[in-house]
Amino acid sequence: MLSSDVRTLMVYAVTPLHVGSGRSGGVVDLPVQRDPFGYPVVYASSFKGALKSFCGEAYDLPLKDGRLDCEKAKVCCCLFGPERGDETGSGVVTVTDLIPLFVPVPSMDKGYVYVTSKYLLSRALDFLELGGDAELKNELTELLNGVQKNSKGTVKVDVAGVNRPICEVEVKLFNGLGVLADKLKEGVVVLDDEEGSEILERAYVRVTRNSIDLTTKTVKEGALWTEEYLPQGTILMGALIPSVPKDNKYCAEGSNNNVCDGACFERKLSEFLSKVSEGKGDGVKTFFINLGGKETVGKGIIKVVVNGGVKR
Repeated sequence: MLSSDVRTLMVYAVTPLHVGSGRSGGVVDLPVQRDPFGYPVVYASSFKGALKSFCGEAYDLPLKDGRLDCEKAKVCCCLFGPERGDETGSGVVTVTDLIPLFVPVPSMDKGYVYVTSKYLLSRALDFLELGGDAELKNELTELLNGVQKNSKGTVKVDVAGVNRPICEVEVKLFNGLGVLADKLKEGVVVLDDEEGSEILERAYVRVTRNSIDLTTKTVKEGALWTEEYLPQGTILMGALIPSVPKDNKYCAEGSNNNVCDGACFERKLSEFLSKVSEGKGDGVKTFFINLGGKETVGKGIIKVVVNGGVKR
């Protein structure tokens, strides 16, 4: 694997995002997925599944019993792996978890302000050690180290009722994500690890829903529950990493050789990205997909920006 082959992903929540972990015995019946330290995360398996389904949709291939027809969706099954029961080798793309990089949190001073933590920045930098966007790596390193670029010195803002310093960021690295993300122009608050998870909790959306008995017009017994969402405007980060060489018959390119190497990976991924996205210059590709649950009530629409694997 070459560092230039790694695609950095910036993911923007166009609508509130619920990628659930199943039912919980706590106050929230349907919480979002979380890591061992209590921070939200989108596990790679959930994100990969969404990408694979989206790939099939892009090629107008309806699911059969919830599965793709790999003979008709060869690019999809080459990149993201065959369906269960197919003895063909695995896909040639490794999909990482998506970690929240910046989360919008209520602020008395600014309405809302983007917040991260040293832990989340450290996780993002671990991904960037694999390759991808060198300029983004430098920017996040400065945030982690508390480098203040504000000529007026340290400026503090209210974040969920507490005052914390705000750091400037290089906004051009996040251009085109979404209108809410324009707030990054006003800076980012970096929380210490001992307070990060607790303060970010105040940003997550909890919605109580119910199911009505149409006969009595009352809530059905046991049909009242609370769902949790990452707020609209949340910015997450992940990566697509080549996992080659792989023996996968769906990657074959007109010969008996089923082995997909680095050049094959580039061709297959480029074909997929060209099919589903619009170019934004410098090899950057953008597309929209649904991720997680509650799709029919407008939740889980995300914008995915894929860096082209080249230095900006």
